[in-house]
Amino acid sequence: MASSSEENQNCFSFEAVKSFPSVANGKINIICFLEATSDLISLVGRLGKAFAPVKYDMQGNVDKIKMHYDYDKDSCLLELMLDEHSKGQHTAVEGVLWLNRALLFFELAFREIILCLQSRNYDENMKKIFTVAYEGSVKKYHNWFTQQLFALICKMSPTLPQIMKSFEIENSDAFEMRLISFNATLNPVRSKIDDFFKEHNMLRDSM
Repeated sequence: MASSSEENQNCFSFEAVKSFPSVANGKINIICFLEATSDLISLVGRLGKAFAPVKYDMQGNVDKIKMHYDYDKDSCLLELMLDEHSKGQHTAVEGVLWLNRALLFFELAFREIILCLQSRNYDENMKKIFTVAYEGSVKKYHNWFTQQLFALICKMSPTLPQIMKSFEIENSDAFEMRLISFNATLNPVRSKIDDFFKEHNMLRDSM
């Protein structure tokens, strides 16, 4: 029998995924950020067992942030990161770093899928798309074993029609517009976090 969390995941569609918060006055609301990220993680769960390691890694980083930061509805993620960094601590900061790299992976993957949808190329090899996204995001930070694992994940990835079905999307035009809209909110937030790491010289050896 499936657990309630598994049932909720099975009922989760792309239309239900929250957009990322706007960067207002250089701030990122942590609750809105975590909600959007958690929704994306639920969506990753719809990609099948092959993507389970990606899902669990992202969830682990979300858990680090929730565990190590005290925050309320007005808290800024970047301010919390800076406060932790000033104390010589980096557990949650490292969680944000790896989570942001995963967000870049999906931003690039969605961008490639958008190009396929725009060209009506529904038979594009998803292994190629996920490989392009991997090479443009986290590959350079992974050791040989993890790279081989991810190559296997890419190889076992579902087809584009299967992804649309698992995301409960029937209309390709609607899927294209949803992806464009989602990436339009994801990119500014992810880019701001990247810039913040560089601006404050955080985890320089890991960048």
